[in-house]
Amino acid sequence: MKLDYRKRFYNKYVSQQVLPHGAGQTITDYEIWAKGAERRFAGWYPADRSAPVLDVGCGAGNFLFSLQHLGYRDLTGVDLSPEQAALARQWCPEARIIEGNVFDVLQTYSNHFALISGLDVIEHFRKDEVLPFLELVYRALRPGGRLILQTPNAASPWVGSVAYSDFTHEWFYSPRGLERILGMAGFSGYECRESGPFAHGFRSGVRSFLWCIVRGGLRLYDLIETGGDNGGVYTRVFVATAVKGDK
Repeated sequence: MKLDYRKRFYNKYVSQQVLPHGAGQTITDYEIWAKGAERRFAGWYPADRSAPVLDVGCGAGNFLFSLQHLGYRDLTGVDLSPEQAALARQWCPEARIIEGNVFDVLQTYSNHFALISGLDVIEHFRKDEVLPFLELVYRALRPGGRLILQTPNAASPWVGSVAYSDFTHEWFYSPRGLERILGMAGFSGYECRESGPFAHGFRSGVRSFLWCIVRGGLRLYDLIETGGDNGGVYTRVFVATAVKGDK
């Protein structure tokens, strides 16, 4: 008998996967995350605050929370986990939260969204699901619309600590590998960035400073071994964006 392990994990994703490792998030946690997101995704948001935005795999609503506080008004989130969807509704009351399969939701839209985000989502898809997912995202975006992704960085020396911490992870991408698969789905204008520490207090400031030193050493290592820096993205997780053509 074939067991649907995804359903088994996602039905209790918060209570069995998240909370055993710490308490639930507070308003301060959401606000700090939002500040980091503003820096991490700077220049990637729609100029029009009324533009429709879809966050696939919205989880507990961190990204929607940050957009809500930036003044975006047409927000939709979708997540397969009932517990995650409940948290997103709690923290993002102005957003429409759908509990369901992202493939089913995307199929109902064409040339609609100005922005579709998928943070910590694409690594949960099998290889045979990745291109269909990206093609549905491309179809759901309006011309000139943008996709934002966050995913474990296969080029990082420490990717294993993130990649293999979740049984539902299926595949991992380097920044260059993600660029190629997005190009196959029709996207262009690819850009990627590190998702590292940022200064929002004394301790985080020290971490940010020390990361710059570590990053310099990693880049030197890369240059010595390969003759290039392979994009210079070394954090365990990275963010990337690409756009749908105007036509």
